[in-house]
Amino acid sequence: MTKRKSFLIAMSGGSGSGKSTLAEALLAHLGPAQAVMFGEDAYYHPMSHYGAPKTEADRHALVADINYDDPKSKEVDHLVSDLKVLKSGEAVNQPIYDYERHDRSTKTRRIESAPVLILEGIHALSMPKIRSLIDLSVYVDTPDDLRLARRIRRDVIERGRTVDSVLKQYMSTVRAAHYRFTYPAMFEADLVIADEGVPAYGDVKPSAEAIERMLAPVLARLQTAGVI
Repeated sequence: MTKRKSFLIAMSGGSGSGKSTLAEALLAHLGPAQAVMFGEDAYYHPMSHYGAPKTEADRHALVADINYDDPKSKEVDHLVSDLKVLKSGEAVNQPIYDYERHDRSTKTRRIESAPVLILEGIHALSMPKIRSLIDLSVYVDTPDDLRLARRIRRDVIERGRTVDSVLKQYMSTVRAAHYRFTYPAMFEADLVIADEGVPAYGDVKPSAEAIERMLAPVLARLQTAGVI
């Protein structure tokens, strides 16, 4: 009997759109035996791709010049290769990206294949080489001000950055890249889900109602496709 290929769901949206929240909710709903998460952020090029900075000052200068919101910042061929392996039912050793060092870790993450693969990231729908692999494309549409508030909170609290540095990056590269690469994918996505209710900051978690509302159309598509 021919082994059934995994069903790939690609979820995208601007930085801070809530796509990760939706992806994690779907993963929790389906369970580890049915689904696995596959983050595209793991495939940022290692620092060696840009040359070998000799000092920390050189490293910081190099990082400042890299546009991480452009798909070119990712090793797309490696990502595509791993997706194909997972869709065929085999496991992969996915890279791990260290945000504090702005470099790829020497460690890897073992990912076993599952009936449903969830690819999540700002470029999940913006890389032509993976389009033929996607079975369901989902775009989370969220107001710009809410996305920016979430990005500031994440980068300051979780990644130790300053508000000024976050805003500088947003105005210099993030906003322009969003409208050039990420946003256009919304008009070709199978599903567009509006997110206006998940908190922008604080320790308050999204309400069960908000998550269920966003998750419902995704589950409906999976049921129609006979995946669940």
